[in-house]
Amino acid sequence: MSDNKLYEITANNGTGFNITMLPDHCVYQGHFPGKPITPGVMTLKMIRECIEATVEKPLRYTSIKNCRYVALIRPNDKLKLNTTIEDKGGIYAIKATLADENDAEDVRLQLDAELQ
Repeated sequence: MSDNKLYEITANNGTGFNITMLPDHCVYQGHFPGKPITPGVMTLKMIRECIEATVEKPLRYTSIKNCRYVALIRPNDKLKLNTTIEDKGGIYAIKATLADENDAEDVRLQLDAELQ
């Protein structure tokens, strides 16, 4: 891939995103060779970027109240990110669940955080 993207959004309804993890990102060369998994920090970045697309402005995490990684996220995974976003006067309280695109019970990550 020429732009070396980590993921591609294949559908977006504002609070729900269908996401495909792209296997050619350079992070997978070192995390971990032969058995690549998506680093947690990259997953948080991906969620933040999806929230930014929804609220149409750049954001940063101000607090993470709870972040639970339930299962590994691997290259080529097809995921569904569901979010709730509450605007508290410029601070966005979010709850996010990242699961298998075809099996909502196959949860990979649960997040409760604030962004500003």
